[in-house]
Amino acid sequence: MAKTKDTNQEAQKRSGALGYFLTPILLLALCGGLAVLCYSLAPAHDVQRYLNLAFMDTLKVTSTTSGLNIRHRDIKTDDQNTTEDKPKLQEGKINYPTFGEQYAKLEAKSINLMVGVYYGVNSELLSRGACQSTQSAIFGTVGNHIIDAHVNTFFAELHNLAVGDTVTMYTDYGKFTYEVTEKIEFNKNDKKYVGVTKDDVLTLYTCAPQVIGSSDTRIGVRCALKEKEFYEPLES
Repeated sequence: MAKTKDTNQEAQKRSGALGYFLTPILLLALCGGLAVLCYSLAPAHDVQRYLNLAFMDTLKVTSTTSGLNIRHRDIKTDDQNTTEDKPKLQEGKINYPTFGEQYAKLEAKSINLMVGVYYGVNSELLSRGACQSTQSAIFGTVGNHIIDAHVNTFFAELHNLAVGDTVTMYTDYGKFTYEVTEKIEFNKNDKKYVGVTKDDVLTLYTCAPQVIGSSDTRIGVRCALKEKEFYEPLES
């Protein structure tokens, strides 16, 4: 009887050890299968937008990104008189950016603002211009376009934007014109204004000014799309 009991205990130990070994492998296989399924059902840039749900402030903890490749596109504005020669299409080709790429310019004439927009957020990019969250929609697609910049540099006058003001986004593939519809204020942990939307909106925000330390309050504006112009037709 004792021998049988010992044998059962040994079998249970082997079964437990096998379970510990197989469980992580099965979980890894399951996750891999789900990832492949997601990428097969939706474009990669859309999948990334929903996977990268980290609030933008959590992406500023490092001063640089290892291997960051900062690129600059040749982006012209109306003042350079180069967009008049291009066709103005309601739908067209989109040049999707990579992390660290300056792919747009933001203009708000009412506050004398013209700043480059980088795709992705970290301290190094924020020192160079405004940054677009990778969880947000690319210009030319429908969704929430979320842009952030430091209050003591590029967005120092953001609080002076008023309802009815015009904000223009220039890219090398099109021009997108927005109108300020709402002034916003929210806590840094509140995702009300920085989540995915089904409407075509532009959200600009920065920290509320504070003499000492960093404020937990964010201020900014919400804008609605008024006009879009693509330069090249959709590829067949």
